[in-house]
Amino acid sequence: MAKKRSRGKRIQKGILHFIIFLFFVLNYYKIRLMPAVFYPVFARITGLMTFGTMRKNRKLILKNLDIAYGDGMSREEKIRICREIFVSIVLDLCETIQIGKLTDQQLLDTAVIEGEENLKTALKEGKGVVAVCPHMGNFPKLQAVLTKKGLPVTYFSRPPSGDHLARFFKRLIGSVNVPLIYVVDMKKAIKESLKWLAGNGVLGFYIDQHTRSGVEVAFFNKKVFSPPGAATFARKCNCPVVGLFTYRMKDGKQKIIVEGPYPIQRTGNAAQDIQVNTAFFMQRVEHYVRQHPEQWFTWLSKRFRTP
Repeated sequence: MAKKRSRGKRIQKGILHFIIFLFFVLNYYKIRLMPAVFYPVFARITGLMTFGTMRKNRKLILKNLDIAYGDGMSREEKIRICREIFVSIVLDLCETIQIGKLTDQQLLDTAVIEGEENLKTALKEGKGVVAVCPHMGNFPKLQAVLTKKGLPVTYFSRPPSGDHLARFFKRLIGSVNVPLIYVVDMKKAIKESLKWLAGNGVLGFYIDQHTRSGVEVAFFNKKVFSPPGAATFARKCNCPVVGLFTYRMKDGKQKIIVEGPYPIQRTGNAAQDIQVNTAFFMQRVEHYVRQHPEQWFTWLSKRFRTP
């Protein structure tokens, strides 16, 4: 009986993932055929419709904003931020799909980079570079822009749920020549990551989501678990660390900021070093989230969990 129930759940999950895949693909081709001038209007309409219908996600975002800001932010402002998050997600999706239609120069013209020399300075050490990054702004475009600038940037990333969607994303990313290390087989992904760093590449980590195997750090004056991957790799490979952040400016362009190389603690105590360095990385993430809360998409996850 238990086996039948388990099999039934797997079938239901597979059907759900396939429906999500079909929905995404249909919208992908619709957006791809749409002139870019219509993206902001399409994103505004679709985002507001999503805000009105996705009650569970809306409640989660507002709950996270309550935890982070408390009474320091009005209810009206929290609702505004929540609404703009849905709009930003749609607009960033449109522009990410658009990347395959742009020439390299057209893509570069959609962004402004500040601190590019910081990354080049870190690369001059010849040890590879670890980069920390939040799920903020159009982060897929961030990597695409840096890649087109001739910088060897890849990310340690988990594929989307569902085999169909994961394969589609892999082909989509490959079509624009943006390297990505998918974490399907962890041992294989670690091996690829170490090889990338050994070749003096930039290995990015998204560090802003909850993980049970993470380290305890402060974030918005709350104790949270954060992924230790960036600090662990930086310590193991003795390489410099930079911060990669992006957000949309008022003129629609993405501002890409490269910080660092950061001062990293390296002592004989590995666990303490990883905790201290991860805590510092999360301070930098919080700095940008506070500046542009409507463009940080991790509000959509259960970020503030009791360690």
